[in-house]
Formats: sequence, C-alpha cells, structure tokens
Amino acid sequence: MSRRIIVIGAVLFVLVVVGLAIPFIVKARLKAHVEGSKNNLRELALFAAHHTKPDPKNDSRKLATEIPAGTVALSGFPPEERLSWVVDVVPGLDQRRVNSAQLLSVIDRTKPWDADANQKAARTRLVVLLCPENTPEVPPDTPAITCYVGIGGLGANAATLPTESSRAGAMRYASPTSFERITDGLSQTLLFGETRNEFGPWLRGGYSTVRGVDDTSGALPLIGAGGQFGGYFPVTANFAMCDGGVRVFTPRVEPRVLYGLSTIAGKETDPVPGE
Repeated sequence: MSRRIIVIGAVLFVLVVVGLAIPFIVKARLKAHVEGSKNNLRELALFAAHHTKPDPKNDSRKLATEIPAGTVALSGFPPEERLSWVVDVVPGLDQRRVNSAQLLSVIDRTKPWDADANQKAARTRLVVLLCPENTPEVPPDTPAITCYVGIGGLGANAATLPTESSRAGAMRYASPTSFERITDGLSQTLLFGETRNEFGPWLRGGYSTVRGVDDTSGALPLIGAGGQFGGYFPVTANFAMCDGGVRVFTPRVEPRVLYGLSTIAGKETDPVPGE
C-alpha cells in the first residue's frame, strides 16, 4: 500500500513539474523562433544592402551603392512572370544552409520563373526564406515559398514607380535603387518584411516577392493575423531596414509611421522604435 502511495505521489509530482515547465518551454521556443526570423531577415538584408556593382573607375573593384532590383530583367515579360530578387541575393546567403552554386546552376535567367527549366530550382526549399514559427505548409512537388517580401513603397502598385516618385520604395521591379535616392537614410527605410498573407513562390517576381504598403481605404490591417504583414507571431511583425538592421512593430504602430518608412523619401517618418 505504501509503495502504491509513493508511486502515485511520484507521478503527481512529475505531472506538476511538467505542467509548470510547459509555459516556460513554450515561451522559450517562441523567443527562439522570433530570433530565428530576425536572423533570416538580417541575412537577406545585409547582402541586399551590400549589393555591389563594378566601379567605373576601377574594373577590379566593386562598390556597394544600391539595393538590387525586385526582379531579374527579362524583356517582354511582366514582373509576375520574371525571376525574383532572391536569385541575385542567393550568392550571399550562408553556404551552410544554401548551396548557392548548385542552386544557381539550375536557374535559367533568360526564361520566366515558371519555365520547365526553372522548376527544379523553384521547388527547392530555402530555410532562410521561411519563418520558423507557424511556417505555412505547401503541397509536395509544388514551388517552395517565401515568408519575406521586399517593400516596394507606398501603395499596392508602388514597385512599378520610378525612384522620383514620392511613393517609391527601396525595392522596385524594373531596376536597382541607388543609395543616393534613399534620402531618408538606410536605417529609416524598410527593405523586407514578414508576411503570411497570400504568400507565394520565392522564385516568382511580382506580388509574390515584392509588395507595397497598401494605404487604400478598405485595405487589410497593416500588422497582425490576417494583416498585410506579420501573422507568424502573436502581436509583432519583423522588418529589415536598408542598412541591414531589423526592427519590430506591433499592431499599435500608427499607419503613418509605416507609410513613411516604406518610401525612400518619406520626410515625415517618425523615429523608428527599437527592437
């Protein structure tokens, strides 16, 4: 009888300990996933922010002077049929997580993203493009997705605008964005953001990988479940800035703050909150 009591007591003790530990485990897991998503954004943004082009005065030297274009140029094809900015960022990704040489070897830059020649690459799952928390599931043998999109400016069609437009953002479909055009400063301009809303293939250009902050009447909430951005974590959304830094926003952020930060010449941008 006493042995049975001891066993029951031990089982109850273990259950109590487990019950007390679970909330801490869940909290620690969520914190780790938040940091994991931030690290993904940093990796993407740091390479994009240091995108280089040849120095016209010295062919052997390259300069970090621009944000890459939102799509790979392909004459006669609209943005949504072109390859995305990810193709130009792949060489700078962590080689322990992405075999960039192998991936690039199966990408044909002269063809649209959905061409047969590009489908092997399209189905390649890139961990750096996936938020570790609440990652969307996609059917097997279908194009792999991205949880992070480039910020095209202010308005649903902002990525089509020239840099001279007051609503243009850092990443536009047609061409790179010179640092000189980012007059608000690299640390005050959004480059990438998390989104669980209408996520799409990472290899596809257009809305799948570049989006403007939609400020039209009746648009979705800016941040949160079912919003334009976020949706992975309970009350926050992570964004990468053009200098490679990462900032966190909640649904409480005033829309005008994100509106200003989404453009390269917002001028009315409030100070960016800290992480």
